[in-house]
Amino acid sequence: MPSAMICRILSFVAGATALTAVSVAAFADEPLQLRYGDPGPPDASIHTQLVAPWADKVNKESDGTLSVKVFAGYSLVNMLNTMDRVANGVADLAFCILGPVSSQFPKTLVATLPFEAENAHEAGLALQRLYDKGIIANEWTKVKPVAFGVFANTSYHTVPVVKNQADLKGLKISVQGRLASQTLEALGGTPISLPINEVYEGLQRGMIVGSAIGWPAAVSFKLTDLAHNHVQASLGGEAAIMIMNNQTYAKLPAKGKQAIDANIATPYTNWFNKVIDDTERDNIAITQKMGNQTIYKLPPDELAQWKKRVAPVIADWEKRTPDGAAVLAAFRKEIAAIRSGS
Repeated sequence: MPSAMICRILSFVAGATALTAVSVAAFADEPLQLRYGDPGPPDASIHTQLVAPWADKVNKESDGTLSVKVFAGYSLVNMLNTMDRVANGVADLAFCILGPVSSQFPKTLVATLPFEAENAHEAGLALQRLYDKGIIANEWTKVKPVAFGVFANTSYHTVPVVKNQADLKGLKISVQGRLASQTLEALGGTPISLPINEVYEGLQRGMIVGSAIGWPAAVSFKLTDLAHNHVQASLGGEAAIMIMNNQTYAKLPAKGKQAIDANIATPYTNWFNKVIDDTERDNIAITQKMGNQTIYKLPPDELAQWKKRVAPVIADWEKRTPDGAAVLAAFRKEIAAIRSGS
C-alpha cells in the first residue's frame, strides 16, 4: 500500500478518535437531568414559592452537574400516583400528598392528628426530627423523603353555616384521609373521600356541601367560590412529602449530591412549611376581603367539646399504629421543644 495512502488512513483514524473523545467528554459534561413532578396548579404557592425556586437553587449550586426540570400539573404525576411514579423512576422527585397512600405510613400520620399542632412549621419540623432520629424511618424505604410538610390546620369549608357540633350532623364533607374521616365522623359529619382536584366539582354537583382541607388549598382550588362558611381550627392536618427516587439519589454526581444534600431535610422542611404557613395567613386574609365569606373560630367551651369528641380518634390511632404511644409521645416532645425555641 502506498505510503501516502497509509498516512491518509492514519490521519483519518486519529481524527475520528479525537472526535469521539471530544463527543464523550461533551456528553460527560452534560448535566444529569432530574424530573420533578408537581401535581398542583402552576400558579399555586407550593409551585411558585417552593418547588420552582428550589429547582433553580439546586441547579445553580450544582455547578452545572444537575438540571432539575419541574413538570407542573398532571403531565408527569397526579395526586394519586405520585408515590408509585417516584418509586418506579418515572419521576425523580415529586410533591406527594400522603392522603391517597396514607395507610402505608401510619407512624408518619402522627403529624395529622387533630389538635396536636398549631401550624405547619412545628408539625413539619417535628416530623422531620422523628425521621432523623429513626422513629419513623422504617416507613420510608421505598422512596427517599427530602422534606416533610404538613398542612396543619385542617378547617371545615362549608356551604351551610357551621358554628357548633350540632350544625355538622349529617353534612357530607370531603376528606383526604382516614384520620380526617374519623375526626369528621366523631363530630357527627359524613365523610366523602375525594382527591382535592375533584372537590370543586363535588360542591358544584351537590355531592358534598363542604371540604375538610387546609387554607392553602381552599383558595388555590377556588373552593371559596362555593363554600362561603369556614370553621377555623386545628382539626388535624394533611401531610405532604417531597420525595426522591432512591436510585436517582444514589447516582448523583459529587457536586450534584452536595447541592441536593444542602437543600433537603431540615432546610427544605423549614422552607416548605414557611410557605404553607405564609399561604394560610395570606389565604385567610384574601377570604376575609371577599365580603361574602364568614370565618368562625370556636369559642373555648365549644372547642373543649370538639376536643373531647375526637379524643377516641387519637386513642384509636395509638392502638392500631406500631409503637403508637411512643411515637405520639416523641412527637409531642418535639412540638414542645420547638415551641420553646429549641
